[in-house]
Amino acid sequence: MNSFVRDQLALVSSPKAFLYDRPEEDAGPQSDEVLSGWALRITEEERDGWAGVFTHYGYRGWIRTGHLIPADGEMLKERSRQGLLRVSAPWMDIYSEPDVKGRLLTCLPRGSFVLPAPAELREGWQKILACDGTEGWVHRMDLMPREDSDDALIPETAGPECFLRMAREAGARKGEQELRTGAAASALAYRGTPYRWGGKTQEGIDCSGLAFMSWMENGILIYRDAQIMPEYPVREIPLESIRTGDLIFFPGHVALYLGDGKYIHATAWAGTPWVTVNSLNPADPDYRADLAGMITACGTVF
Repeated sequence: MNSFVRDQLALVSSPKAFLYDRPEEDAGPQSDEVLSGWALRITEEERDGWAGVFTHYGYRGWIRTGHLIPADGEMLKERSRQGLLRVSAPWMDIYSEPDVKGRLLTCLPRGSFVLPAPAELREGWQKILACDGTEGWVHRMDLMPREDSDDALIPETAGPECFLRMAREAGARKGEQELRTGAAASALAYRGTPYRWGGKTQEGIDCSGLAFMSWMENGILIYRDAQIMPEYPVREIPLESIRTGDLIFFPGHVALYLGDGKYIHATAWAGTPWVTVNSLNPADPDYRADLAGMITACGTVF
């Protein structure tokens, strides 16, 4: 059994796991969700099966250590060199052989990270290694290259400019228009997902989880909660300047702008308790007057 100490690195080995504000599940709702293959740093030494953690995107919380395996800086760098892959399907089945009739080994949610097995490709199939040690076959169409990084956890690349630098590098690789359309496409892929406080998967997601995942899938790490933080790559802009992929903030809520007056968000509103599209145009049937009248800020990563 692993024991985790302060400043140790770790990887999430479960398909998904919740973070909490305090090391006790009955003290309040979950605050965040981490997925298989995600890295984090231990900030509070393990006690009674809990450890305080700092995620690769700078969020803090407490997690059950049964969801973790030990890691170190060299392991994170080696994963990067091997080319981590991101699950892009809502859920990805891992089979014992490259055949849908193979034995189902496990299933990982969208956003999980896996390693490719060297030279193991068959027509339409890819052999991979999951963080819990499961080795098996998946549909190649269910995978995309990982776009973000673990820089915030590695001393040589960590620091107050880490997330801003990562955004600049993503912009240099892809260009602004590709990033904007990519973030909008990622958000639309979650359409219809039930609302879940603290969630980040297509089993359940909240408003800031949707905004975070939409930009993470395109290589940019924004703050996980519905607010603008100076160390993250979102700066305030006027409402009249918003473009596709920009964020619209309301009291305790955030949405991603799609263009043409439309925005997508994960909402707990009783009328649409799922990821849905609404309009800022009062003439549209999907206009939400209660939200349009409460915009507090807009933000962009550009």
